[in-house]
Amino acid sequence: MHNSLASVTSTPRKGRVARRNDRLKNTESFSLRDLSLFASIDEETLSQLTSESKIESYAPGATIFRQDDPATAVILIISGYVKVLRIAPNGDETLIAIRTDGEALIEPCIEPTDFYGVSAESIGQSTLVKIPATRFVRFLRDSASLNLAVMKDAKEKMAALVYEIEALKSQNADQRLAHFLVKLCPQNEERCRFRLPYDKRLIAAQLGVKQETLSRAFAKLREIGVRTETRDILVESVSRLKA
Repeated sequence: MHNSLASVTSTPRKGRVARRNDRLKNTESFSLRDLSLFASIDEETLSQLTSESKIESYAPGATIFRQDDPATAVILIISGYVKVLRIAPNGDETLIAIRTDGEALIEPCIEPTDFYGVSAESIGQSTLVKIPATRFVRFLRDSASLNLAVMKDAKEKMAALVYEIEALKSQNADQRLAHFLVKLCPQNEERCRFRLPYDKRLIAAQLGVKQETLSRAFAKLREIGVRTETRDILVESVSRLKA
């Protein structure tokens, strides 16, 4: 499904931070300003980006782009989950990242001749916003605020990557799983229920463990009140899970 963003306002609205997640799931009230990458750019650039943008929906398992395809668009997620993969010459896949609401699938391109260094596939139903790469590069060259936003985004991604590498080297499977679950717990709730956003096979790949190791980690967390039933999770004490 394709929708133009040209009719969507780029004017900031009150309560933006508190209601951002709700609007990311509602394309009718969506604004590029709702995405962290564009939260602080100037109005003229935002308006130009909006006029060039389009919204697309993808079914579960749909390919968004393939590794080595020309990078024709800057793509950000309005809602859903997307896995980013590297594919070896023999066809083996390595999970690089799982992106979700508000995130760019990859770092925004800075040259109109770039190629995608990874493949991207929708995990469930997802809604994305696309901006043509050639137009984005032009706006990037003309807008200091967009330049700063892209540099800030790259810095944050690098910090997240450093943390991930540190976790892989310093945390065991139980600790990695606990940290993953804590991020899914609703804020300000000590006891909570939620559903895993994707299957345990992908979670194992994301955490850098085998599926049987992940199963043992879930079993270990039962000792501190984490209950699982397929993808449904009950956390008796978020504080204990964080400890």
